Amino acid sequence: MSETPDSRKEPKEVSSPPLVSPSQVTVAGDSSQTINISGPSPETVSIGKSAAQTASASPAGAPPLPPSALGDSGATLALPPSAAFDSGATLPLHGNGDSGATLPLPPSAAFDSGATLPLHGNGDSGATLPLPSAGMASNATLESPSVGPTIDPVTGREIPYVSGYDILGELGRGGMGVVYKARQRKLNRLVALKMVLAGGHAGPEQLARFQIEAQAVAALQHPNIVQIYEVGESDSLPHFSLEYVDGAPLDKALAGKPQVPKDAARLLETLSHAMHFAHQHGIVHRDLKPANILVSSEGVPKITDFGLAKQLEGDSSQTKEGALMGTPSYMAPEQARGEFKDLGPAADVYSLGAMLYEMLVGRPPFLGATPFETIFQVIKEEPVPPSRLIPKLPQDIETICLKCLQKEPSKRYATAELLAEDCRRFVSGEPILSRPISPVERLWRWCRRNPRVAGLIATVASLLVV
Repeated sequence: MSETPDSRKEPKEVSSPPLVSPSQVTVAGDSSQTINISGPSPETVSIGKSAAQTASASPAGAPPLPPSALGDSGATLALPPSAAFDSGATLPLHGNGDSGATLPLPPSAAFDSGATLPLHGNGDSGATLPLPSAGMASNATLESPSVGPTIDPVTGREIPYVSGYDILGELGRGGMGVVYKARQRKLNRLVALKMVLAGGHAGPEQLARFQIEAQAVAALQHPNIVQIYEVGESDSLPHFSLEYVDGAPLDKALAGKPQVPKDAARLLETLSHAMHFAHQHGIVHRDLKPANILVSSEGVPKITDFGLAKQLEGDSSQTKEGALMGTPSYMAPEQARGEFKDLGPAADVYSLGAMLYEMLVGRPPFLGATPFETIFQVIKEEPVPPSRLIPKLPQDIETICLKCLQKEPSKRYATAELLAEDCRRFVSGEPILSRPISPVERLWRWCRRNPRVAGLIATVASLLVV
């Protein structure tokens, strides 16, 4: 790009009406120098601290930069990838007698390899500043939100702007949070970015629960628990980035089909070890279910979504006594009754058993027409033994499953580690530690839970005998 006499005498700025006010940056080390950025993009540009200018301050292969324009050796103009300049837009340079010096910008941010910014003014005809190759992501040092909302083409919902991340799409949403697939710019890695679903309408309780989840996951460094990377805020709303698992939730993988018993036991053994680790660190999940188990493309299961997590010591749970939180088909009876005060690791053992049941027969142990019907079944009814639905099912794996699903917490495995051990024994062909429940004991337990019905049946039976 050649320099003309007219451009030297009277530099001309050509720019579209800015969508926001042009930004202005003071040159470090010289308060009199500023860079006003024209054009529709509100990007700012940093210039190094003033020092004695030498030829080394120029980019490789370019003539020396104007002394008043750039400072230290290696100083650069790092333009972010979001910049979108109109043809003819310029960067006017002011200060130290260089009023009128300009940096004409190329027509777009997608510069070709080798593109340069010609420098004019102060007798430096022909000086150029090389620009990064197309996209400029590798050298971008400043960032700015794009103007206007971005819409997810799949869901049709608006995608929020979060500083430091490029949101690529929505992965899923639940009752309180929404998770996006995103790229963390600083480390150039894919992450799962979780935000409060209510956005600016989130109340103190939702924000507190969100914080508890972040703290819970941060305390659990385990290969089968999704890891947390960063916690931050955007527009005063909290978010945190998690390990991105390139795979699918377990419920999608199961698709309502019974699994090979040893495969199911092997998977449950892995998950039980992970939950025992969480319990040792004082965390109860309270919402274990296939949808919250992510299976990577390498087949590694990872537990996620600690949104209902409870800390065993100094309980910071936001769930009030009597409230129903969780997924009915997988929640323990005491959780279904709203008894959250004394909820402990046994509740997670129950949920692990409910998942094992689904893996064995293709559906959860209790599934009513409505959530309330399911909750009633969880509290009052005994699960149908898996062998009645899958006749050739090995007795040992059924015994393991039904022990997890005991109504009374004390009757279940004392720890998730003991559950994992029985699963290992089953896979290895060794005798399991648990013993099957006899029909008489099953009947006795049913009568204890349903005393009125049991009494009525006993009365009718006695009358028939007489």
